[in-house]
Amino acid sequence: MRRWAFLEAIIAEGIHIEIVGSTRAGDIVRDADILHLYRKAGVARFLMGTESTDEATLDRVKKGSTAAVDREAIRLLRVHGIQSLATWVVGFEEERLGDYLRGLRRLLRNDPDQIQLLYVTPHRWTAYYSEASSRRVIQLDRRLWDYKHQVLATRHLPPWVVMLSVKTMESVLQLRPRALWRALTGFDPEFRASMRWYYRVGRRVWFYEWVRYLFQEQRTSVGPTLSEMWGPPQVSEELPLAIPQRQHRPRPGHTASFTRGSLPVLGS
Repeated sequence: MRRWAFLEAIIAEGIHIEIVGSTRAGDIVRDADILHLYRKAGVARFLMGTESTDEATLDRVKKGSTAAVDREAIRLLRVHGIQSLATWVVGFEEERLGDYLRGLRRLLRNDPDQIQLLYVTPHRWTAYYSEASSRRVIQLDRRLWDYKHQVLATRHLPPWVVMLSVKTMESVLQLRPRALWRALTGFDPEFRASMRWYYRVGRRVWFYEWVRYLFQEQRTSVGPTLSEMWGPPQVSEELPLAIPQRQHRPRPGHTASFTRGSLPVLGS
């Protein structure tokens, strides 16, 4: 099926819906010539896990994208009236304040409509887990391993400095004039309403997270290493939906082959 067939079907049926999705920046750039169909079909917002603006970090976490692709995806969404929500991750081991400052500058240059800062949270089935296995855990409550709480110690910055940096970056990014202006004069009433809703929620969350951090959450400075807490990695589960190569007997008159991560390819 063509990539745009689903979008064309929605448009042809006159279905009025609002679609909010999560995707890779590379897919947005790939579909640059059909983004007008996305918008016409009802796509209102995409969350993109940009994760970092540092190329070395993107390579290390196997993001499969580049800072230039992320920036182009945001630009294309804006051209077509689709709101962009970009995530950016902090908490990598060797980070310093200068890294946060460079990241802030690049995020301001990329200019997504909204931004959400998250904390690195290594899962056992990712390659990054093995790399971070010797890092110290500062958050022992596994319920808080949700991307919104610091869970690993950084080498050069204490947790309170990381928290203060994140909240400062969020304030600068959300209160930048261009974002506020779009909330007031955006593409259409739905776009403006969405921007204003995000500001209202974001303001409450900003204060709530400070209260939780200062008065309710418990952290440790002598926690176990990541591997001591969670055990060995599960890298074999990184691609749980991949279809392994296997032999298949084709129907008479056809040839068939199965490849990892794809459906059967048939030919006469």
